[in-house]
Amino acid sequence: MIITQDILRRDTVQLLKQIDAQIAEVNRYAAELGIEGFQLRDTTGNWVITPLLLAKTQAYATLVQLQSKP
Repeated sequence: MIITQDILRRDTVQLLKQIDAQIAEVNRYAAELGIEGFQLRDTTGNWVITPLLLAKTQAYATLVQLQSKP
């Protein structure tokens, strides 16, 4: 299987859309609880939004690397 920069770009943009959908779901659920999404914690006390924000940051970094000229 050949993976080109265009394929990586396409897949990364799709991944960003999925991450944004997950962030929206976290915010929707948090709103039902009467809090902001960044205030939501899981059952072990970890922030729910942090891994999603990290994944989004990494996806953007990937796009920037793919757009950089060698």
